[in-house]
Amino acid sequence: MKQIEIENQLREVVSRLITEIDLATKQGRLDVNLISEDAWIPILKEVYQCPNLVNLNRKHKNFPGIDLGDEQDRVAFQVTSSIDIEKVKSTLEQFKKRNYKNAFDELYIFTLRSKQKSYSQNAIDNAIGDEIRFDAKEHIIDPGDVLAEITGLRLPAQERMLQEFRAILGDVEASVKALNAPENAPYILVSNLIEVTPPSALYLAELCIDEESTIAAAKRDLNYKGKHPNKHLLVRLALQLAGLGCHGWAVFENRIFTFYDMERESAFRSIVDVGSIEELTTEDISQHELVEYQNLFKYLIKDTLRDQLLAFNVNWSKQQNQFYFLPDEKDSDQRREEWVGKKLSRRRVFEKKYQTKDPTKVAFFKHLAFDISFIDVDSQWYATVTPSWYYTWNLYKRNRFHDDLLSKQKRLEHNNSVRDQVRFVGYFLANSRNDNDLITFGELVEFQCLSNISLEENEELEEVLEEEDVSAD
Repeated sequence: MKQIEIENQLREVVSRLITEIDLATKQGRLDVNLISEDAWIPILKEVYQCPNLVNLNRKHKNFPGIDLGDEQDRVAFQVTSSIDIEKVKSTLEQFKKRNYKNAFDELYIFTLRSKQKSYSQNAIDNAIGDEIRFDAKEHIIDPGDVLAEITGLRLPAQERMLQEFRAILGDVEASVKALNAPENAPYILVSNLIEVTPPSALYLAELCIDEESTIAAAKRDLNYKGKHPNKHLLVRLALQLAGLGCHGWAVFENRIFTFYDMERESAFRSIVDVGSIEELTTEDISQHELVEYQNLFKYLIKDTLRDQLLAFNVNWSKQQNQFYFLPDEKDSDQRREEWVGKKLSRRRVFEKKYQTKDPTKVAFFKHLAFDISFIDVDSQWYATVTPSWYYTWNLYKRNRFHDDLLSKQKRLEHNNSVRDQVRFVGYFLANSRNDNDLITFGELVEFQCLSNISLEENEELEEVLEEEDVSAD
C-alpha cells in the first residue's frame, strides 16, 4: 500500500511541477531554467547513475551548449524549457562545434516541460553527424521519463526522490511567485537601434572622365574656381555638368559605386566606361573581406540617405557630420512634425529665435539634429541614432555660439527627453518615405527585460546615466 501511495504522490508532484514550469515559460519567465539546473541534480544523479554530476555553469559562467556534466562517468545534460526540434538541433550543433565528445560520451536533453510526441531523427543525425550516438527516443527526456525510471527504484529511493521533487516544486512556486510580484514585472527597453533594409543590388563601373575639359566646363557653367580637384570633387563636377546632383555614390580605385542603376541613369553613363558597368549583390561589398569595401558600403548607405531625406527638408551638415531639420518654408518661424509615440502628437524640429534686445532681428536658428551610423549584426543591418541640436546663423552654417547654446540645451534635458527624441527620429525615418526610396527603416528595436532593475525607477542608476550623459556632452 505504501508503494502505491508514494507513486501517487510522485505523479501528483511531478504533474504540478510541469504545470508550474509550463505557465512560467508561457509568461516568458525563463529564469525558471536557472532555478531548475541545480534542483534537478540530486534526482538525475541517482536515476542516471552519475554521482559526480555538477552544474557546469558554476565552473564556467554561461557554459555554452550544456548545463550539467559528470566528467568521470562522461554524461552531460542540457536542461531547457524549450521542447522544439530547433533547440535540440542547436544543442547538438554546439556539442559538435565545441568538441564535447572529448569530455562526454553521452548527452541527454532534459526538457522541463512535456516533450513533443516525436522528433525527426534525420534532422538530429544531420546536426550531430557521427560525433556521438543520440537517439531521440532515448536521449530527449522530460520529467515524465524521469518519473518512469524512479518507479523502478526501491521504495526508500522513491521516498528520497519524492522529497527532492517537493523541494523543486517549492523552489519553483516560490520563485514564480516572486517573479510575478508587481515590482518584478517585465518591462520593454527601447534601444536606439533601427532595423535597416539596404537595396539588394549595387552598381560599379570604371571612371572615364576627361579631366581637362570637365574643369573648363565647371569653371564656365558652375563657377568653379579651383585648378586641380581631387577625384571625388572631379566626379561631383562631372555629374553636375551632366545634370545630376545626387550624393549616393562613392569612388574607390578609379571606380564609382552606387545603388542607383547606372544603366538607366544617363549622367552616370556619361562619366564611366559603359562596357564596364557591373551589377553586384550588396553582400558582395558589405561582406567583403577587405574592411575598405565594408566601409565603402556604409558610406553608400549614409550618402544615399542624404538624397532621400533632402526630399523631406532634412539636410546633412558636413561641418557637424549629422542630419538636421530645415524649415518647411524658408521664412517659417518654426516647423512641427506629427508623430505617434505613446499617443499622436506634434514635435517642434526647427525654430527661429529672435534677439531679446531687438525682436525684429534673428539671433540664431535651432534645428533638431541626429547622427546616424550603420552596423551589421549577423548580416542584418541596423542604424544607431544619436539625437542632438544644431544652431545655425543662416540655416546651414554653424552659429558662432553653437557650442554654448548646445551645452545649455543639454543641461535642460534629461534621459526621458533624449529617449523621446530617439523615438521621434525612429518614427520619422520609418514613416517618411517616397515610392522610389532605396533604403527603408523598420521600427526601433525593443528588448523585453526580465531583470528587476528598472531604468524608469532606479534613481541611483538614473543619476549615473545622467552623469555619463554630461561627460559625453
